[in-house]
Amino acid sequence: MLREMRVRDLALIREAHLEFSPGLNVLTGETGAGKTVLVEALGLLLGGRGDIGMIRPGAERLELEAAFELRGNDGLRRYLEEEGLECEGEELILRRVLGGDGKGRCYVNDRMCTVGTLARIGEFLVDIHGQHEHQRLLRSAAHLQYLDDYGSPGHQERLRVYRALHARWHAAREGYLQAGMDEAERLREIDLLRYQVREIEAAGIREGEMEELLRERKRMQNREELFVAVRDAHRRLAGGEDGEGALDLLGEAESLLRKAAALDEELTARAGGVWEAQGVLSDIAHELHAYLDALAFEPSRLEEVEARLHELSRLARKYGERSGDILAYLERAKERLEELEGSEEKREALRREEEALRRELEEASSALSASRRALADELAKVTNRELSELNMGGVRFRVRVEEEEEFSVAGRDAVSFEISPGKDLPFRPVARIASGGELSRITLALKLALARADAVPTLVFDEIDAGIGGETADVLAEKLSRISRYHQVFTITHLPQIAAVSDVHLSVSKRQSRKGMVTEVRQLEGEERLRELVRMLGGDESTARQHALSMLERGSSLREKAS
Repeated sequence: MLREMRVRDLALIREAHLEFSPGLNVLTGETGAGKTVLVEALGLLLGGRGDIGMIRPGAERLELEAAFELRGNDGLRRYLEEEGLECEGEELILRRVLGGDGKGRCYVNDRMCTVGTLARIGEFLVDIHGQHEHQRLLRSAAHLQYLDDYGSPGHQERLRVYRALHARWHAAREGYLQAGMDEAERLREIDLLRYQVREIEAAGIREGEMEELLRERKRMQNREELFVAVRDAHRRLAGGEDGEGALDLLGEAESLLRKAAALDEELTARAGGVWEAQGVLSDIAHELHAYLDALAFEPSRLEEVEARLHELSRLARKYGERSGDILAYLERAKERLEELEGSEEKREALRREEEALRRELEEASSALSASRRALADELAKVTNRELSELNMGGVRFRVRVEEEEEFSVAGRDAVSFEISPGKDLPFRPVARIASGGELSRITLALKLALARADAVPTLVFDEIDAGIGGETADVLAEKLSRISRYHQVFTITHLPQIAAVSDVHLSVSKRQSRKGMVTEVRQLEGEERLRELVRMLGGDESTARQHALSMLERGSSLREKAS
């Protein structure tokens, strides 16, 4: 709900502060006083197109600010959270500044935002009838939502069932399509993996084989140098043609210590230690002898090693640096191959699930469509009755429900509101019908029919009384009063019948000041309000005063009935 609005330096308005209440708020005043400018101010604040020509002559910039009540507007709260503009309290303050250089600033609760954000927020707050850009009702994309909101709890349950089924069907379909889209890739990967498994298994590689072969090749490549070094080392240990070795010397040392131990028992352990050292060196000498025997050079063996290493190196370049890496890749390839070869069964299961869910979805969609068609007939009937009461009996309204080929999250129906302006004239989308007061009255009839389903809290009707009078004016006043029980309504009117039933009556006037012509807005009460109604009625003042008093009594009666 719009609580208050401040306007500074817009057109002829130097500064205006307007406070609004729930129910019907009207603006009256002489033609040209600036009433429509206030509606334009609200439209500009809610993301409308700005123009420096709107700035009051002599002012550097115009400023607009409005406070809205957030209570019950859950859709707007969710949007604000998504945009990082959360509101902790129940009040939302929008502000827009437009400078003489054409540059502007927009704010939501003192946080800067874009004009687009203001416009999106405005869709949750206000419908300005008379300005197409602010009327959600004229947007075909919103008609399906209106129709569903118009539905009974039974319709809402059908919609809930459909949406739950659609979510499951969509997931199954996406899974099946994804599997189908990957089929060629899957087959290519299977072929590749099978080749790789065959290649590695055919090589017969074993753990550590490459490392062993590399060591063996190195020994064969350095055989001569190794032979000399090991041979000499063996000779140093075991002795040979050139003299005694370490073992011989240790044997002599042990013998000497054994003899000495006969004289001193403490040397017995030392003799034992020398004996043990002989044993260790003896083992090493035998191992070196065996190593020398194994160094026998076989040219064919080196060729075999080179060939095997070449084969394994080729695998290493593709699957891993070491033998263990190649074998680990082999295990992973086998596991992936097994997974891919089993995915065909999974895909078939997804196909069966998708088909079963689609059948259920078709049944739910048919039930939902039937419900919507019934709602469409009911909504058209109620709206046409409202149009007839507004003396627009020639205008016909209908809700067009058409089946679409594809399922969407909202069903399989395309819904559009259409109007025929007269007998034998074709129906056209509601957004393409007449403009101005006629459009406002048609949308009023729709708003009355959708009163409980329309979530937009504030409705603004500009020029709704253009070209009407007499009994129709009384009907229009009654209907505005009635819809104001469901929405806050803000309207500009020249009809005293409408002004008299309002909850808040604001008067707009112009006066000449020292700084030029200015527009003033003030709320009327009591005698001031009565005088304004007399002015609007015109004619003999005494008769008009009696008539105005009668209108105010009727307005009071309507408000009491509605409360």
